[in-house]
Amino acid sequence: MFQSKKNVKCRICGNKKLYTYLNLGNQPPSNSFVKSNKIKEKKFPLKVQICEKCGLSQLDTIVSAKNIFNEYLYLSSSSRALVEHYKKMTKDILKVVKPKKKSLLIDIGSNDGITLKNYSKKKFKILGIEPSSAAKYALKNGIRTEQIFFNFKNSKKLKKNYGTASIITATNVFAHNHQIQDFVKGIKYFLDINGVFVIEFPYLDFMIKDKLYDTIYHEHYSYLSITPLEYLFSKFDLKIFKIKKVDLGASGPALRVFVKHSSNLTYKNDGTLKKYLDYEKKKKFKKKDMYNKFKLKIFNHNKVLKKLITDLNKKNYNIGAFGAPAKGNTLLNTLKLNKKNIIAISENNNEKIGMFAPGSKIPIVSDEDFNDMNIDYALLLSWNYKEFFIKNSEFIRNGGKFIIPFPTPKILYK
Repeated sequence: MFQSKKNVKCRICGNKKLYTYLNLGNQPPSNSFVKSNKIKEKKFPLKVQICEKCGLSQLDTIVSAKNIFNEYLYLSSSSRALVEHYKKMTKDILKVVKPKKKSLLIDIGSNDGITLKNYSKKKFKILGIEPSSAAKYALKNGIRTEQIFFNFKNSKKLKKNYGTASIITATNVFAHNHQIQDFVKGIKYFLDINGVFVIEFPYLDFMIKDKLYDTIYHEHYSYLSITPLEYLFSKFDLKIFKIKKVDLGASGPALRVFVKHSSNLTYKNDGTLKKYLDYEKKKKFKKKDMYNKFKLKIFNHNKVLKKLITDLNKKNYNIGAFGAPAKGNTLLNTLKLNKKNIIAISENNNEKIGMFAPGSKIPIVSDEDFNDMNIDYALLLSWNYKEFFIKNSEFIRNGGKFIIPFPTPKILYK
């Protein structure tokens, strides 16, 4: 049973005056796929607020992380595109950071070990931190994994047992923490004096510009930009020294941010921090106006996309969906689409096949079964891997057409 509570103050600066700018209605947790289409799910408000003091966007309702990650069906390595992404990411990190032999390299939210398997076990000590059921897959593959939530209390146990970490990564998980100050306090304690903390996350600016509201779901407590992060890290004597834009992240385009101890003189500030802070100040990231315009864009976007799909329904075309990421469920449930509109969702994660999408109750089938269903159009829920699917999917080779939801709804004719 899912537990929830209201967010009464900004988790970074403590400000109690938060302005709600987007309401996507009541929705079930997006990664909580169900075994039967008869199950009645618990739904929670999906509203986003802005803190006008520090600029953090955050959900107004906090669903317990322990509930969300208890039975967690997201396996990173089921996406070949994501496997390639993390392979490139670790190479990029090792170009910036030069850990010594036998240094400890950590991945927080390590899932099935997708990032850590790219490091040399002979050269480095490798450790994953993964509270969810996905940890069993990493352990099965020989990746040492602590099945715990990362926080300050656990960072003390980790440091005692393993020593300090030269590299700590947290990709697409930094926003999953309600107690984000405690998390960063743990990073401060656990990170070697010459170590580097690397986070990767969907940038708020990309979400606003391209209307990518599907990245909003209960698992993501915060929607990050650089101004509040710089404020947060400075509270714990940590410093951002490099920011890199990444075109393909786990949830779409992202920022990769490198953080060090303020006293660490090994890594020089490359100027990107100032560039982003100046940009966010110029664009008034702390003001309501930008977010009110975003809300209007979402409303218009949804009208266009829903009409495109229902018009195809009226013409008796078979419509499916492609990929079953958590963010896809935000899109389906916001548009109020169900199995009457979309007959099935194609997926290659065996943990999800045979299940039903939360809220919409659309059945999830294997790629092979999907290709046998004579589907004419498929709503591409994993739109961030568009290029990969165009090149590699059997559905496209068989003459199927993708409906691309973002940034502008369109049908992709190959």
